[in-house]
Amino acid sequence: MFEQFIPYLIMVSIVFGGICAIVTTRNITRSAPISTKIKRQYDLYISDLETSNKRLNGKLNQMKKTITIDPEEAGDPFSAIGSIIDQIAPQLPASIRPLLKNKKAVEFVSNYVQQNPDAVKSIVEKFTAKAKGNNAESKTEQDTQSL
Repeated sequence: MFEQFIPYLIMVSIVFGGICAIVTTRNITRSAPISTKIKRQYDLYISDLETSNKRLNGKLNQMKKTITIDPEEAGDPFSAIGSIIDQIAPQLPASIRPLLKNKKAVEFVSNYVQQNPDAVKSIVEKFTAKAKGNNAESKTEQDTQSL
């Protein structure tokens, strides 16, 4: 009598094992809501890092730009100051930029330039790019002075 139920018992155990395998694999491969939430947080974090990286690279590139004045503008302080302000403006904080467009501030700077042209020329000379030949001559002059 027991021998008659052995094929049925084997069949039931195979079906039960298959159902257990299906349930186990579905639970393992199912994406839990917690893991999708963490994945979204990582994606947001990575996108924030990328945007801040782009912003900081832009600021770094602006800071690397040197401030130069054409030698022709060096003789005219008003045009030189205008070009210096235009080159410095992107590096200034946003709260200070409106001051550069303020008429009173521009009038104050122009009055200072008119009253102290020598001081302004010395400031402009600091920003003026010199030719390479002049740099070599000044180096030789410094070397002879140090001897």
